[in-house]
Amino acid sequence: MRHINQPGTYALVYQCTTPFRASVGKLRSMEGRAGYWIYVGSAFGPGGLKARLRHHLKPSPRRHWHLDYIKAALQPLEIWATADSEKREHAWVKIVSGLQGSTCPMVGFGATDCTCRSHLIFRARRPGFSNFRRQIRRQIPGHGPIHRLVPADILARP
Repeated sequence: MRHINQPGTYALVYQCTTPFRASVGKLRSMEGRAGYWIYVGSAFGPGGLKARLRHHLKPSPRRHWHLDYIKAALQPLEIWATADSEKREHAWVKIVSGLQGSTCPMVGFGATDCTCRSHLIFRARRPGFSNFRRQIRRQIPGHGPIHRLVPADILARP
């Protein structure tokens, strides 16, 4: 993805192999199941997608975002991202949470500044990128390209 330094929207796909428990800031205690967790966000600050994704892919000595409280229990598998000046995270959350088999077990997670139920979605089965991209194209006409990346793509870039 050539525009990784640009602002944009992303979905981090994580796998969890063992159940976990975490206290997530002011939200409450959370119990996570083994399966797949998708966190949807946007990166419109300095450094764009690359800076935000690097933060989410590395351990955090200081917790800032809700994801910082649980990411140690999760293994990042892939990233779906678009470099787009329009914030699309809320539309993406709607699409991912609407996929068959998706649930939002932690109300308010990553969504304290919006009306979304949650920006963290759980699935027992791994989500498919092709199906996600197909739904984006169907529901958001004119949406730009969506790229599928692996964590090493982000961490290896200078």
